[in-house]
Amino acid sequence: MASGGRSTVLLAPALATRVDAVPSGADWQHEPKIDGYRIQCHVMRTTATLLSRNGLDYTARFPGVAAAAVALLGSHDVILDGEVVVPATDGRSPFQSLQAALRAGPVTTAVYWAFDLLQDGREDLRQRSLRERRARLAAVLGRPTRRSVLRMTPTLTEPPASLLQAACARGEEGVISKRVDAPYPGGRNRDWLKIKCGQRDEFVIIGFTEPEGSRTHFGALLLATRMPRGGKLRYAGRVGSGFSDKVLAALHTRMLPLARDTPVLEVPRAMQRRAHWVEPVLVADVTFAEWTSDQLLRQATFEGLRDDKEMRDVKRETSASTKKPAGRSPRSAVRPPKAAPMDARTTSSSEPVAGVRISNGDRVIYPEIGLTKRELAEYHEAVAPLMLPHVAGRPLSTVRCPDGPHQTCFFQKHWKATRGTPVRTVPIDEADGDGGEYAVAQNAHDLVALIQWNVVELHTWQSRSDAIESPDRLILDLDPGPGVGWTTLRESARVVRELLDAAALKSWVKLSGGKGVHIVVPFDRRISWDQLSGLARLIAARLVHDHPRTFVDVAAKDRRTRRIFVDWMRNSRGATAAAPWSVRARKRAPVSLPVDWADLPQVDAPDVMTVPAVRECIRSRPLDPWCDMRTTRQRLTARVLDVLTPAGF
Repeated sequence: MASGGRSTVLLAPALATRVDAVPSGADWQHEPKIDGYRIQCHVMRTTATLLSRNGLDYTARFPGVAAAAVALLGSHDVILDGEVVVPATDGRSPFQSLQAALRAGPVTTAVYWAFDLLQDGREDLRQRSLRERRARLAAVLGRPTRRSVLRMTPTLTEPPASLLQAACARGEEGVISKRVDAPYPGGRNRDWLKIKCGQRDEFVIIGFTEPEGSRTHFGALLLATRMPRGGKLRYAGRVGSGFSDKVLAALHTRMLPLARDTPVLEVPRAMQRRAHWVEPVLVADVTFAEWTSDQLLRQATFEGLRDDKEMRDVKRETSASTKKPAGRSPRSAVRPPKAAPMDARTTSSSEPVAGVRISNGDRVIYPEIGLTKRELAEYHEAVAPLMLPHVAGRPLSTVRCPDGPHQTCFFQKHWKATRGTPVRTVPIDEADGDGGEYAVAQNAHDLVALIQWNVVELHTWQSRSDAIESPDRLILDLDPGPGVGWTTLRESARVVRELLDAAALKSWVKLSGGKGVHIVVPFDRRISWDQLSGLARLIAARLVHDHPRTFVDVAAKDRRTRRIFVDWMRNSRGATAAAPWSVRARKRAPVSLPVDWADLPQVDAPDVMTVPAVRECIRSRPLDPWCDMRTTRQRLTARVLDVLTPAGF
């Protein structure tokens, strides 16, 4: 089947940096730059889901690609990275062909050019070298034919000095150069470079002019961009060529509902008298000859709309140096150090973070380490590729601290829409018959938007918003009572893991960022809330039965001295737990950090990893210790219950 309605999370896509020349040397591999829609293809359990660069589900728009992926890969679970194009009659695949096909409805003639393999079965390949990922991609796709819908991008073999000229002569957009020994670099990076044949960029449409002569619908589009380092939109000129009659009509129809009385930014006075203004929502792909001395486009041509990109992503593209950056960090997993190093302090700036403007960014909210609100936002932007696979789509409750964690904080269950940076929400009916809107996060922008609203902690449900009644994770919070040291707590966590192993249930562990440890067991969403809560209660009872001097399964304080409370009550509908990678509202900004079971004995305390320490770790190209969890599908079976049920229970 092509799409089964399951929640699929976009992995942070690698974004190439533009340079002027093709790099040379054995460190680099070169591929043609494909002129299409960037698409991640997730094939899992004979279901294909196609996600755009900004996380939109494009499966229904390219049903032929989805069907071909299932037919080729079957039950082989993979995540591919590539581009969707529509071939033209001359053998090329110009962007206009894709745009024309999309205007007619679902596209059945599309071809998917895969250039990377991010996951193969349960193995996350993003920390593997490009050389190994490409070899495994070739093995997965097999040998294509002329009719193959899924194909692997070729490796260009011409000398680097002539690569760009040859690509331009073939009518291609340019060349992509990648370091062969580098892992998959989520986000904008220097391990992937792009070299274009001409000037081409994306712009926000802010208005249009009246048509003249025989032209219908509108004359030209008025455009805006941001400078490379972000900031406000600024006027960039107009584009009046490249439109067919069908494109004019379709674009005019798209713009009419976006009409507004005034421009969203300052424009030349002469333009104001004969223009129609629109909300800055639509993104145009434009080629042009050059920028004028007034920083306006010259000889611009419209190539198409970029529905796969959002207004906040638009920035003026400039070329960077092709010199090899110094001091590349070695690849390593996130490992908690015994002494948490302080992060290098970032400078105060008014630039947006992940597209969100941070008010009062210089305000210190963790005075013990001098951490500012802006730095907290930057942490969430940096950690988003690791955090989102475990947070995206889940209803969130939050801890908000308007004056910082050292002052009054409050737990907010429902999210109320107010003015300012919007936060995505989902309505959920409560068990008592009432309902409310819960915040959800799908990307780094959403995470940072919550920080802008003075959120410090994020707490997730154990289910996703697309299947509220089908939880997929069980969580046990090991909460030490008075007299229980960290060494005892670590050893007790190992005891819990061994019990779960005996029931053939894989588990993962994280530091709570407070006093305890969280142990998480994933399930396949075929379990009900009653079953999940009952299972958690059963595990706690079995631990108490087997180790009565170590564990207790009731919250009464008089029962917890020198014992560990196995908090099983976080597994009912509406209950939450601190999200993986979430900062806690405690001194020094500790993080609720996922760790490898093998690393737990080397950790000195459950709150040792602070925001500066975690940022230091993720600079070293980390591997998520929980990366295998989201592809692990476990079921509640009679054998599981038999192993976990204590005698006489």
